[in-house]
Amino acid sequence: MSGVISYYDPEDVPNAIEHKFPLLGINTQYQFKNGNSFYAGWSQAYRPVIFKDIVPSSVYEQVDKNLKDAYGYNMEAGFRGQTRKLRWDVGVFRVQYNNRLGSQAQYDENGAFHLYRTNIGNSITDGIELFTEYELGKIKSVSFSIFTATSLMDGRYSDAQIRVGDANVDVSGNKLESASEVITRNGISMRSKKASVSMLYSYVGDSFADPLNTVTPSANGAVGLVPGYGLLDINSTFFILNQITLRVNVNNVTNKQYFTKRPSFYPGPGIWSSDGRSVVVSVGFKI
Repeated sequence: MSGVISYYDPEDVPNAIEHKFPLLGINTQYQFKNGNSFYAGWSQAYRPVIFKDIVPSSVYEQVDKNLKDAYGYNMEAGFRGQTRKLRWDVGVFRVQYNNRLGSQAQYDENGAFHLYRTNIGNSITDGIELFTEYELGKIKSVSFSIFTATSLMDGRYSDAQIRVGDANVDVSGNKLESASEVITRNGISMRSKKASVSMLYSYVGDSFADPLNTVTPSANGAVGLVPGYGLLDINSTFFILNQITLRVNVNNVTNKQYFTKRPSFYPGPGIWSSDGRSVVVSVGFKI
């Protein structure tokens, strides 16, 4: 990048970051005679530095000349299979995220304070994922099954510092913002030749809105704990004749009031309330 920014020292504007490297990955699978299989994989990933990262937003902000692309890897392993009534897929994973981008506090040779956009540190997320479905059986022509899709995660900063006021604070070991420890979706399905109905209960655990893991909300609501919430949905499909399909979906049946994050940018700090109860009806015709 080169050019002129009216509020920035021309000597500080040029910035060059080379994006040239391989992204490697390997995946493997071993299938047993009964059809069950073990799988594992590893792949590299990266998040490039973009113009937003290297263009200072004001005269009070400086950009690290040695800013580096964020990079890391995804690694997973698991076992999946099925019997006559049970299907499952159980796996573990790790996500390594290095050179996360952010801001720190810095003082120049004259003692003037400014924001310093740089690589603030790394993070590691370990987790377990489980999907399983079990067929309960039939009552006359109606079959019943139960299922769950659940993730347990632990995402934390490592070797990381962030700006708090006019100082830098070590957040190594703190939990990642917007990373719930548990996300689970569980339900029961009923199927017949003329209709199918499923009831789904979803739960998302607590999460933090900032790297400091602030629990008590601030005055403007930008930081603080994001409470866990559970939602109940009902989805149904009815087959009318051979050419007509009627679908009725009711989301957030209990009209739960909840929010998922605390944004600090547009349209302003605070919380965004999520949707209440909604009903969607659709009709499909087959010609």
